[in-house]
Amino acid sequence: METAPVSSSSPPTKPLGREVCSTRFLGLRTGMESKLLLSFMGILAMAVGMACFLILQDHSQTVDAMSVDHALCLSQFLAAASRPALQQDHREELASLGRSLVSQGDVVAVGFFDATGILINSAGSERVVREISNLTPSQAGKTGILQPAQGVLPGVGHFVSVAAAVMARRPGEGPDDGMHVVGYVMLWLSRSAAETEMANATLKMILVGTLTVLCCFPVAAVLTHNFFEPIRQLVAATKRTIAGDLGTQVAVHRPDVIGVLARSFNEMVEQIRLQQDALATANRELESAVQQRTGQLEAANKRLSSEIAEKEDFLRAVSHDLNAPLRNISGMATMLLHKHQDLDADVIQRLERIQKNVEVETALIGELMELSRIKTQRQPMEIVDTRALVEKVAGLFEADLRYRNIRFCIDGPMPTLKCEPTRLGQVFQNLIDNAIKYMGDRPDVMHEIRVGCAVRAGEAEFSVRDTGVGIAAEDIPKLFHAFRRGGSARAAKVAGKGIGLASVKSIVETYSGTIWVESLLGSGATFRFTINGQYVVDPAAARAA
Repeated sequence: METAPVSSSSPPTKPLGREVCSTRFLGLRTGMESKLLLSFMGILAMAVGMACFLILQDHSQTVDAMSVDHALCLSQFLAAASRPALQQDHREELASLGRSLVSQGDVVAVGFFDATGILINSAGSERVVREISNLTPSQAGKTGILQPAQGVLPGVGHFVSVAAAVMARRPGEGPDDGMHVVGYVMLWLSRSAAETEMANATLKMILVGTLTVLCCFPVAAVLTHNFFEPIRQLVAATKRTIAGDLGTQVAVHRPDVIGVLARSFNEMVEQIRLQQDALATANRELESAVQQRTGQLEAANKRLSSEIAEKEDFLRAVSHDLNAPLRNISGMATMLLHKHQDLDADVIQRLERIQKNVEVETALIGELMELSRIKTQRQPMEIVDTRALVEKVAGLFEADLRYRNIRFCIDGPMPTLKCEPTRLGQVFQNLIDNAIKYMGDRPDVMHEIRVGCAVRAGEAEFSVRDTGVGIAAEDIPKLFHAFRRGGSARAAKVAGKGIGLASVKSIVETYSGTIWVESLLGSGATFRFTINGQYVVDPAAARAA
């Protein structure tokens, strides 16, 4: 494995050594590196423990076998040594032989039996001697050796007992025949020495296993650290990339998955760098286009402002030029009526018609001027209670409503708006005035005008509904255009200039709204218009203001 430090085309924004060290220090406690190290040490400890267990188990079996072999060898030695004494029934000699054997330390007790299995003599621990007196050894057969037995006695501990037959040759028979049993010997061998040896071996194995694990810990820590070094390089390179250094490359040359990850990271950084270069180029082009478009818009705005100013100057000039001769005509007609009281009735009627037409045209010029100023000259915005505003507007038509037998109603709650109160009042005034004009000519019939509002997300929709004569379908498209009125005979009889609904449409559009009408001829009409939700004021905020 070949691992090189992280390379970069530009110096890092800040040194990463202290941060890497702190991460490594914390990683020894909580990071993936510590988990891998602890897992490895746990597996190693389990393996060492299992090996020690197996070795100790094998050693225990070996010690057990050695204890049994030692007991068998001593029993054979004792059988051979005690043969003459048993043949001649020298009990003192047997006792001396037993005491000398017991004095060696491992032998706990010795018993001598005659050929019939009766105890002749014994030596050793009194407790074991009492146990020997209760035993009858079995016939050993031709081998002369019984099966060893193991057990535990209080005060003695673990022991191995073995019995052997004492064989002698009959006089006058061959070497291979004529062997007969002259007695038995029974030997009790303590396993305390073997247990001490096992305890020492166990302690040594525990020390060796612990030292092995402790010695392997720094080796495992170094290996784990080296294993995670490429990952730390990737982390450092990632932080540099996040800081904006897109020239960072990770120089990790490995054939495993970490090498693939490093190469993928380098390719990713290169792609990001290319994309950012492309994005920077696109941003520069966009900024240039925006600057160019901004210049065009500024020029268009200047041209539009100039055209609006020219339009207003033109309208003022036209208004002045139109009003001046109209005033002269009105003045001349008024002068003729006052100076020449003896004129014919027909002449007087014509002069009065001239005065009335001058008044109508003067009012029309004023309304045209107001229509032109709706979108260009905004009035101060105020918090307006639309219910109070509608009630105030309806009060202006109180006499007409009473005379035409029209009931005026406001349905439901009305919102609070931040708007131009005069312009909004002009909207309701025009719509209510139209509803009254086109209500019909039957004062004996009860008619209604209802004003309502529905506030939805993003807008408030107002409605003015009447029970009048309605509007023909072919007349609806031209209602909101200046100087265009319905073509029915009833509409032709109603006085009007054709400016009111055009003004209403212009005012509604200044609040990002729309206006339309729903009507059937003979079934009344409903005018609806919307006000953008940004102009709707929360009642609590309105009270606080």
